[in-house]
Amino acid sequence: MKRALSLVVALGFLSTGAAAAPDRSKPPEAGTPKAFQIPQPTEFKLKNGLTVWHLARKRAPLVDVVAVIDAGHLMDSADRPGLAKWTADLLTEGSGGQKAVEFSDSVQSLGAEIASSADVNHAWASLHVSAARFPAALKLYAQAILKPDFAEAEWARIRGQLFGEMMYAAQEPQELATLAAQRANWGADHRLGVNLGGTPRALMQTTPADLKAFYASRYRPDTTTLVVVGDVSEGALKKALEESFGAWSASGPAPAAPTLRGPVARKARALFTVQVSDAPQTVLRVGMPAPAGTLPFTPDEDVMNTLLGASFTSRLNSNLREAHGYSYGARSFLVANRAGAVFSVSTSVNAPTTVPALKEVFVELERIRTPATDEEVARARNVSALSVPSAFDNGRGTASQWAYFAAQRLDRARLQQFMDQALKVDGKALQGAAMKLVRPDEAAVIVVGDIAQHGKDLPGGAFATALSVDELLPGLAEAGAALGGPG
Repeated sequence: MKRALSLVVALGFLSTGAAAAPDRSKPPEAGTPKAFQIPQPTEFKLKNGLTVWHLARKRAPLVDVVAVIDAGHLMDSADRPGLAKWTADLLTEGSGGQKAVEFSDSVQSLGAEIASSADVNHAWASLHVSAARFPAALKLYAQAILKPDFAEAEWARIRGQLFGEMMYAAQEPQELATLAAQRANWGADHRLGVNLGGTPRALMQTTPADLKAFYASRYRPDTTTLVVVGDVSEGALKKALEESFGAWSASGPAPAAPTLRGPVARKARALFTVQVSDAPQTVLRVGMPAPAGTLPFTPDEDVMNTLLGASFTSRLNSNLREAHGYSYGARSFLVANRAGAVFSVSTSVNAPTTVPALKEVFVELERIRTPATDEEVARARNVSALSVPSAFDNGRGTASQWAYFAAQRLDRARLQQFMDQALKVDGKALQGAAMKLVRPDEAAVIVVGDIAQHGKDLPGGAFATALSVDELLPGLAEAGAALGGPG
């Protein structure tokens, strides 16, 4: 009976005609992008002036917190580059009378993560924990920010680790390229022209008293924004924050930020090199100063950058990786901070191809200033605009994104406006952005590798500056001797 019924069903299917097989010879047509409304935090202040951005997110029982403190690299004094980072690093290395190991054990017993460091504009401290253990973890988090000990023993240990990182940077071409690019783009007399992680000489001279003094002047509730994302209501959050952060206070007005000029402006291309003998690869960087007022999330500039080097199918990547096989990848990017902005290209290439690869980089920098095809523009604007929602996949990413906006002092509405406007960028706007940001004749070219063997025909030799490790990391040998390491 079952067999007969199956036969009848099969015959009926055949009689009405089978569904046509899908055409897999080409990709399906893309549909209309769905609208995405970026989740916006609400804002309130505690009685002590601490600003809080709160976004309730109940998709998972987790809470993420990022403190954005106006105490970044730009606040370093000239004789203590690195002080902002080292102060922030020590927040989680002993506080409230707890040694670093004891504090770490307390955090781990809650299944939480607490970390801290500093960037150009700001110091930061983050917390990631389950919603159930958020109140207990918040107390430890507040302890780290409000009551760091800056103990001599902990500083001695961290200082040794920092010196090890500097020793590594002195031998690693990628790290040397970053240091050389900072020097080339900003100049030796600018804070951003010096290693953001500090110099060996400053590290050797810094004491816990220096850390405490920097902390006392820069860590204040009225210059801090706390971004909180996760499964916690506003009422419960306000109560917990008043209990943990309410006693934080500061006297007198906040110290003024230093006045800093923008990146180095040039009228001709300049070459900066660092010799690394027998290096199998050459690290290439090209930096161009952006006009004053250039900000991230500017639609036409972002779409242009996506086409040039900010996506896997970008022109730079297609040229250097796919067409020529010079590199595993190449990218372009805008780095903006309160002092200014620099538009850059970065890649590493097989050492024997150093000169032709650099020439191809400039081929693409010139080409992006000419009209792009409609197909290229459409692809770039879709990648640029439609990649934004991925930053909000989880609570940690959401908190980090809004912390970035707080640090850059950007209008929170800018991100939604960017998504809407990027999808409307046309070829003319893209070319205009390229003419504004991409100026090859004013570029600083950084080449790190075996220049003696593979860089004899590099362009810009008449304006070349050979940088040494001692210039980029001053005091390395003397710090090694003082700190008990190699010279």
